[in-house]
Amino acid sequence: MKMRDPITSTNVRIICDVRKFLDETSEKSEARAKYVTSSKYFTRDRSLPFKRLALLIMNGMKRSIQVELHSFHDNFTTERACSKQAFCERRGKLKPKFFDDLNHVLTSSFYRNYGKCAKRRNGPYLYAIDGSSVHLPDTEEQRRHYGCSSNQKGEIYPVARICVLYDVPDNMAIKGFLHPWTVSEKEAVPQCLSEVSLEDGLLLFDRGYPSHWLMYLLMKKKAKFVMRVSSKAHGVATKFLESPDDDTIADRSPSSRSEKRLRDAGYRIDTNKPLKVRLVKVILKTGETEVSVTNLYDGQTYAKEDLKKVYGLRWGIETYCGDVKEKLQLGQFSGVRRICVEQDFAANLFLFNLRSLIEKSTEPYVKAVGERRKYEYEVNKNVSLGLLKDRIVHPFLGDDDGTSMLMKLKLLFEKYLEPIRPGRKYLRVKKPKPKVKHHTLNNYKRAL
Repeated sequence: MKMRDPITSTNVRIICDVRKFLDETSEKSEARAKYVTSSKYFTRDRSLPFKRLALLIMNGMKRSIQVELHSFHDNFTTERACSKQAFCERRGKLKPKFFDDLNHVLTSSFYRNYGKCAKRRNGPYLYAIDGSSVHLPDTEEQRRHYGCSSNQKGEIYPVARICVLYDVPDNMAIKGFLHPWTVSEKEAVPQCLSEVSLEDGLLLFDRGYPSHWLMYLLMKKKAKFVMRVSSKAHGVATKFLESPDDDTIADRSPSSRSEKRLRDAGYRIDTNKPLKVRLVKVILKTGETEVSVTNLYDGQTYAKEDLKKVYGLRWGIETYCGDVKEKLQLGQFSGVRRICVEQDFAANLFLFNLRSLIEKSTEPYVKAVGERRKYEYEVNKNVSLGLLKDRIVHPFLGDDDGTSMLMKLKLLFEKYLEPIRPGRKYLRVKKPKPKVKHHTLNNYKRAL
């Protein structure tokens, strides 16, 4: 077998950490207790034990449940596939938190093993937080817990709000949650940042996030941030836009709403001590002027153009949300119950991070290809996610440490590259959607 490269060797160590967590949870009742709805579950040897159930969900179940069960058992076990009724009953005993913690093990191991090799920009790690939404199965349970939205036709359907903390340069979803639709994007941020050390990170936020209470909480956590402020904003930002200055330090006092929000969270603030923030004017490609607000006060270390460039990297989380919703088919849930939806969501984040790990091992090859050709290249995300199906289960089964399958996936990823064409834009044409479940898209085919 071909010798593995240093990045693949690092990935093997990460896979081993994840596998250790999976095995310990599967084999030890005390480790498993917090992930099951009752301590008596998964104690006997059945056709669908804890580990196999977890791997099934982790594998990405987008087809008919019975087809997925048959395919999985055909590839990985010698036993007959269980019925879909047995699977549905069994998965109801597994808490979604298991997949959240599985992802935490992977990301923690990533930063520990990659260390200084993890990508940085001007020192700190670059994180972005953004929200999105996903349509849920239309059941009374989903409507009651997550709430509903309506479209222009007046149709009402259950929707969940998504909040994700994302490492932009390294393409890793550190944490992600589903929230009720009535929870705003900024209200979801504190949960996403809980138990996360931000002293060595720089957080990037879009226009929907600037508020006094959120800036106050970030400064309490000693976090650095850059927020884009809408040109329609009021107060300090409006006065700054009307002034001749393009980079200044200003005081920001709390509104009564922000003051109440902080008080409800257990913070007592002195209204006579406003927050000190830096305001910077940014000229967009359209010629429009917008404002960025930050607590990076040093204009020499963090020049205006540097802030604009760094903020532009936030686009990575926008493409991430699109990839998870479209290529990974986030809305194609394998069950209609709330517990199934939350399991699938957390498992999808974990699966996407596994893809990012393998993509890292292709970077030297992809860079060499770009040097020989007109454009830079990148791994085709849609194809690579499709290639993970079934294959990614192998490193967590048997006696192999995962080296052979990671090497195989690396070589497969390298076969399917696509050029990065800078400045490429198309006029957006909205086409009517046929009234059928499945229809052909001209520029995209499902890989899962």
